[in-house]
Amino acid sequence: MAYWLDQFHIFLLVFLRVSALLAVAPIFGHRLYLGRAKVGLGIMVSFIAFPLVSKSGIQVPEGVFPYAFMMMGEVLMGLTLGFVVLLLFIGIQFAGQLAGLQMGFGIVNVIDPQSSEQVSIIGQFLNILAILLVLTLNGHHLILQGLVHSFEVVPLGGIELKEAVIQKIIVLSNEVFIIAIKISTPVLIALFLISVAMGILARTVPQMNVFIVGFPVQLAVGLSVLVASLPLFYIFLNKSLKVLGRNYYSFIDFFS
Repeated sequence: MAYWLDQFHIFLLVFLRVSALLAVAPIFGHRLYLGRAKVGLGIMVSFIAFPLVSKSGIQVPEGVFPYAFMMMGEVLMGLTLGFVVLLLFIGIQFAGQLAGLQMGFGIVNVIDPQSSEQVSIIGQFLNILAILLVLTLNGHHLILQGLVHSFEVVPLGGIELKEAVIQKIIVLSNEVFIIAIKISTPVLIALFLISVAMGILARTVPQMNVFIVGFPVQLAVGLSVLVASLPLFYIFLNKSLKVLGRNYYSFIDFFS
């Protein structure tokens, strides 16, 4: 009975790390999914990962408070790993907000079911497109493989929150702005040129109302450049997944 009780305690720790990551990571932690479906997915993944977890050297604390602290550490580990993956999608959504603001969609916002906040309609479009492309490129396999790798590098109860972990999170958070600029650069450059052309036109023909003429032109040019740059978006996302994989695995090593 004591053996099976220890196994249950170990399985609970595995479940907490798995469910915390799935709750934050994109694709798996979408708010549109039912809570029961998320719990069922977490239990299923935990059952699959449980035989792969090395149980040698794991000492289950006898007291309630030491075990509770161990559970909190596993939840923190899962949330942090999920946040690292989520940063890529935050950058993509931010790129859509920049492009949408320049196109004149600043007042046209929709509710994002994942964050329950108002986001740009272009940002929502790029976010949904990124999710579909990540599924096509097997990005969800990368998340699950990194999760299993975390149990190999950081055993249950062996989490150490070092200063290097905080510094790595800050570095990865800075890349959100770089991702947003890289994705939105074609649209921003095209709209900047349109603004310059409209300024020259306003000086040449003062009788023309540039604001009335410029808005549909900016909208048409922005949408056209956005559609034309979708192949570049696919190439960028493919390369970003490879970079994410390296950052994901290197970030796990900081906990050991």
